[in-house]
Amino acid sequence: MNDSSQNNKYGFKASEADEWFLVHSGAVTNTTPGSMVDVIINTTRICPNMSNNEFRKEVMRARDAGVLLIKERIAAVARWDAKEQDRAKIYFAHADEGIRSILATGLPRLLAAMQELVPEKIVRFDGELNRSLTCSVVPDRGVNHAAVCKPDSEKRVIAIYSKFCSISHGELFHECKIKTLIHECTHFTDTFNSIDEVYTDTESGAMFFAKHNPDLAIRNADNITGYIATFDGRNIK
Repeated sequence: MNDSSQNNKYGFKASEADEWFLVHSGAVTNTTPGSMVDVIINTTRICPNMSNNEFRKEVMRARDAGVLLIKERIAAVARWDAKEQDRAKIYFAHADEGIRSILATGLPRLLAAMQELVPEKIVRFDGELNRSLTCSVVPDRGVNHAAVCKPDSEKRVIAIYSKFCSISHGELFHECKIKTLIHECTHFTDTFNSIDEVYTDTESGAMFFAKHNPDLAIRNADNITGYIATFDGRNIK
């Protein structure tokens, strides 16, 4: 027996797990000139281990967790107590007013950029939207997680690579989806305009780099990301 309450007006199941999308609202007829609409739908999965619908939910869940972590650090920078200064010294080698000023300015901008992320702007590295950017697409070598095009920062597009699909959602003591989104958003020119001088997903690695490169640490994406979101033993599920 057909349960019409579970179907939409086209007769398809309307459950959240199904991937049906409205692609055109008009009727199709062969008697009205120009009424035919050609629609090309790319059904390739963004991640091979989940449907695109599942990916959208996962990536938005990661974004929301990242937003909360950034808000925590904004509040902590406002306090700038001894504990927070000690944390800043781990990732930036020192905790003077210059570091505090950069964080106080950059974190709210980073928060706004994260909040602007939508599933449609988080795409496969070889996706059509990615190809419309002004930067060349970096090949997927199995080691990169994601990338952005700095000149197109205002578009808020993040290209996802295959390794992103297999890392954890929120194991904050090493690489994970939450930290990847934060990392990429620090690159936007209107947030921190960060660089990838060195990659390090651990507190000890970030501290080592900061100690030997104090002028670069505050510009390095993984050091900024670590300051915001690296916590030993913390796992956001």
